[in-house]
Amino acid sequence: MSIQDSLLLALRTAAAEDPDRECIRIVGESFTRRETLDQVERTGRGLRALGIEPGDRVGIMCDNRPETLWAWLGTNAARGIDVPFNVEARGRLLEYFVHDAAPRVLMGTEDYLQILAETITDRPEFVVCIGEHSTKPFGDAVRQLSFDELLALGSASEEELAAPLPGDIATIMYTSGTTGPSKGVMLPQRYYPAKAAHAAQLMEVRSDDVVLCVQPLFHIDARAFLTTAWSVGGKGVLGRRFSVSRFWDEVRESGATIFATIGTMLWMLHKQEPRPGDADQPARTAICSSTPGEILRDFEARFGVQIIEAYGMTECVLLTSAPPGQTVPGRIGRAIPEVEIQLVDDNDAPVDEGQAGELVYRPREPFAIMQGYWAKPVETAEVWRNLWFHTGDLVREHPDGMLEYIGRKKDSIRHRGENVSAWEVEQAVAAHPQVLEVAAIGVPSEVGEEDVAVLVVPAAGAALDPAELVEFVTRDLPRFAVPRYVEVVDRLPKTPSERVEKGKVRERGITAAAWDANVALGRR
Repeated sequence: MSIQDSLLLALRTAAAEDPDRECIRIVGESFTRRETLDQVERTGRGLRALGIEPGDRVGIMCDNRPETLWAWLGTNAARGIDVPFNVEARGRLLEYFVHDAAPRVLMGTEDYLQILAETITDRPEFVVCIGEHSTKPFGDAVRQLSFDELLALGSASEEELAAPLPGDIATIMYTSGTTGPSKGVMLPQRYYPAKAAHAAQLMEVRSDDVVLCVQPLFHIDARAFLTTAWSVGGKGVLGRRFSVSRFWDEVRESGATIFATIGTMLWMLHKQEPRPGDADQPARTAICSSTPGEILRDFEARFGVQIIEAYGMTECVLLTSAPPGQTVPGRIGRAIPEVEIQLVDDNDAPVDEGQAGELVYRPREPFAIMQGYWAKPVETAEVWRNLWFHTGDLVREHPDGMLEYIGRKKDSIRHRGENVSAWEVEQAVAAHPQVLEVAAIGVPSEVGEEDVAVLVVPAAGAALDPAELVEFVTRDLPRFAVPRYVEVVDRLPKTPSERVEKGKVRERGITAAAWDANVALGRR
């Protein structure tokens, strides 16, 4: 399979081959290959008309809709760097993202632009408002135009967009911090078509397939599954967001033959009351990650699908998997042919057979994984030490060559498909005037993965109210990172150097004394 050096070249090739074939349906709107290419190139030329140069950043904060797609692909077509912001980011976290990336352009719907304007101190040069709007969130100090006006600029331009180079940075996507702030993962132009081709070949995606993903475009999953469908001439379908009650209707209405989920979504679907028509749906394959082993076979039988379990990360969205029909509950498959992996100890020496070790990897081809962390050379060098990328995840290899995911070495929490930085949660909680010390950990959730919990040592004489503390941190944390559990403790275990010993905190976990927001606030 020939792999293009950029998505722009892939779209041009596809449009030339069969221009009127439908290639994308996003929240109900359908576009052919020719229409998709036209929107992408008009967006790219519009950005160039504004003066956007190769390497300039364009920040995007928007829900799934066609303009979000054009903003991403059009920025890349102009050889700019798109920077998708999580729409739930708020306060100091959002301010950090924008300050770190320093975008010349911000794009979003009016409501998200208003949040940005109220939060950030660094002003962009241009603001592009997607959809209807009646205000100027940034006032007159910043040039604001509508997305339609941006497209009009592109239509009026006769500039021929030069093909990006394979190593040009296409995207900066922020992934969870572990012992420090979130890092901007730099993805090259060739990353998208390369990983799409790898996934399509391994998972046997065909040209007549319809691939459905209901995850947001600011996550790598939606982008990966959409481009996987395109890589073989299939159709990608993007929903607005995941809904348990609406999911199977979306599968049926779209005619999806393949759908993408994460473990929490699968668990939530499985917990619904069984119905006689559960298997009456068109999908043959579910491509998943973090699938609870105890429900995998039952889910397949009940809904009439075959689960392909895969493992990856923003830095390399597909690292391991098993071909269709070979998924084993509790396993993440084998390394894909395009990467080399090892399991190593703390000194980067390979572990003994059957022992758990940190999974490290390196590519066998150019520009197919991340190129480093934006503006963080030290962190980049650390994660790439000894010429292997260190995932921070512990894995064990079984005699049959299948890999088993054990857990994380790094200090992050996996909550409903999101990587939550324990460090960032701790920073937000520690800002409360009545908090002396805090440790954030993940605890098992009844719907799979983890819930966020904090153990808090109050300041001397303080009467800490957990509900008030949770309300306090919502200004600086996205919703998925806000703690569910708060336990007030007298002290936290410390190392001899007076650092909080997180291993012992995780081992302790929480007790029945922990305050539970779901119970106290009547959440479900």
